[in-house]
Amino acid sequence: MIQVQSAPYAGTAYLNGAAVSRGHELVLCLSNNINGIVETIGKEKPDIIGFSCMSSFLREIVSISTRIKKKFDIPIILGGPHPTLFPEVINEPSIDMICRGEGEFALIELLEALEKGKPYFYIKNLWVKLKNKIYKNQLRPLVDPLDEVPLINWGCYRGTAVKNSSPIVFLIRGCPYSCSYCFNKSTRELYRGLGNYVRHFTVKRSIQEIESALEFFPPSPVLFTSDTFGVDLEWMDELFAEYSKITQLPFVLLLRPDLVTDRCIEVLSKYKCYSIALGIESGSERVRREILNRNYSNRYLVDIANLLHNNNIKFRSYNMIGLPTETEDEMWETIDINIKMKTDFPRAAIFTPMPNTRIVEIAKEHGYLNDDFSFDDIPASILTKSILKNVNHERIENTLHFFQTTTVFPRLRGILRKLTHIKPNLLFRLWFYLMYVYLHRMSEQRPLITYIKYLFANRQYKG
Repeated sequence: MIQVQSAPYAGTAYLNGAAVSRGHELVLCLSNNINGIVETIGKEKPDIIGFSCMSSFLREIVSISTRIKKKFDIPIILGGPHPTLFPEVINEPSIDMICRGEGEFALIELLEALEKGKPYFYIKNLWVKLKNKIYKNQLRPLVDPLDEVPLINWGCYRGTAVKNSSPIVFLIRGCPYSCSYCFNKSTRELYRGLGNYVRHFTVKRSIQEIESALEFFPPSPVLFTSDTFGVDLEWMDELFAEYSKITQLPFVLLLRPDLVTDRCIEVLSKYKCYSIALGIESGSERVRREILNRNYSNRYLVDIANLLHNNNIKFRSYNMIGLPTETEDEMWETIDINIKMKTDFPRAAIFTPMPNTRIVEIAKEHGYLNDDFSFDDIPASILTKSILKNVNHERIENTLHFFQTTTVFPRLRGILRKLTHIKPNLLFRLWFYLMYVYLHRMSEQRPLITYIKYLFANRQYKG
């Protein structure tokens, strides 16, 4: 496996667990340096080369795979979110196979076929290109119960900068919601009729997953990165009761505002939850309703915040600015709702459209994107500038620069809004990144030295 970003990918760790469970070896090359990658391939002499591909890294991965093909005649397979939803990527000359959807059992079958010299073009979830023909196999049913998936194995990251990350745990797969900017609806439709889309491990197996993370990563708050905690409160209560028996480390998790109830907060406050991450996205009720397909009021958000503060649970907010049809005043409504909520760790990004999402269609309808918009137009970072047409790019960029500062120091709102009318400059950007890094670290209580190492390893992938 080749991974260009120095971050802990749960998907890769699950693939490692699947391979190791059947006696195979997965070697991870964590690099985007083609010379180092070529050297590693020459040393390891793998039977197959894989990439886990998110859409934002597509161009970089295709460039690397193309250069690999000039040196080695080894099959290359792409898995992850991008080939799942955009399987036409198999038409790239350097790509021999793609895996659509969950890959653990497809990988096991593929490795066993390679080991025995048997054909592999029939394996479910795989599209295989052989002699100018593409074999498009069906998706297999979703794994349910989820405990059948081989135990996660973070060992593939040993000796890499990822060792400096916080413990990562991913216990729930699937999301029942359909936000306009997300691929989740498309993925859910892809799996229609193939089983329960939203699934979680049993509590017993979940504890094993947590223990695997605790054994590998340095001690710091555990990050539960699944999107839909709060859907099953009985399971969540039992889970954290057992969690508290194996570690006294605090934890951080993601919650949708819709799922923050009195009962949910009661559970979290019992078991040393340090903070949660809330997707506010916009402070404009119109933008949330008409553009984002997220339907809750600002009054509701303030009530949630008060509930969290009253139970001594801190929270980080996720926000977007520069959305289609959003006015400057509506951008500042997003800052203002964070001020009213007294957000502990505000976080914002400039809206980045992804092809084949509903929000892209909205943007095209209103003249913000060309009809031929594609992945080639996606910027490398969500923290630089908007790619929408007919918007004030400098105003959006500067609003991002002062978003966190205004939320943390609301008395400066007036003067900071005036500063957004000045041309963006290095000083503004530097101040933004200092605030961004400080609040991110504090929101997860990461140890300073390991966090600095983690930032250095990912310095080219801002945001």
